[in-house]
Amino acid sequence: MYKKKISFIYEIIIILLAFVAVTITILDLNNQIILEPDSYLYWIDLSVLMVFIMDYLVRLILSTNKKQFFKNNIFDLIAIIPFSSMFRIFRAFRILKITKVFKMAKLVKGFALLGKIKRKLNLFIHTNGFIYTIYISTSTILLGTVAIYFLEFKQLGRTFGDSLWWSFVTATTVGYGDITPESVSGRLIAVILMIVGIGFVGMLTGTIATYFLNTPIVKLS
Repeated sequence: MYKKKISFIYEIIIILLAFVAVTITILDLNNQIILEPDSYLYWIDLSVLMVFIMDYLVRLILSTNKKQFFKNNIFDLIAIIPFSSMFRIFRAFRILKITKVFKMAKLVKGFALLGKIKRKLNLFIHTNGFIYTIYISTSTILLGTVAIYFLEFKQLGRTFGDSLWWSFVTATTVGYGDITPESVSGRLIAVILMIVGIGFVGMLTGTIATYFLNTPIVKLS
């Protein structure tokens, strides 16, 4: 049980790091940041890359079928290619055509990271049919947003963004109280959102428990 708990926590950390890597890659591709050694984002990106490399190598060494492991972890392999460092080297040598190629390669890496996240989350969201809970909750929030906007908030001068904020806050049962419905229909929508939100939290808790109990300690392929 203890080993399973460590394995589960490790998987969550890898997913969070993948999200960080995707964010940095998107910002880099849009020229919002420059990954140079004097930038703290560069060292964050490099640290995440080192973790991914170690993760890949350890699982490769422990796998009994190396060929199957390679086929099943293409996204992981692409994700550990240091495109940013290679791009900087070629740019220093003024090899502009090559740098354009690496710019495209970093885009491919971004998709690979998204694939890595999807593969790791796929098993979790399908546990206990949790994916349907996500669909229902998301649809309810969106429908609640549209309904409250046209039934009440539009007449009160509220924006559609205010309606979305209210629906999300209500569904999570946080209830800041900065925006409140005044009509009967608005309050009925709020009740539906709160019931769905409570159900989502309960289903999430149960899914985590089931996933924790059924996930293998080490997944190599």
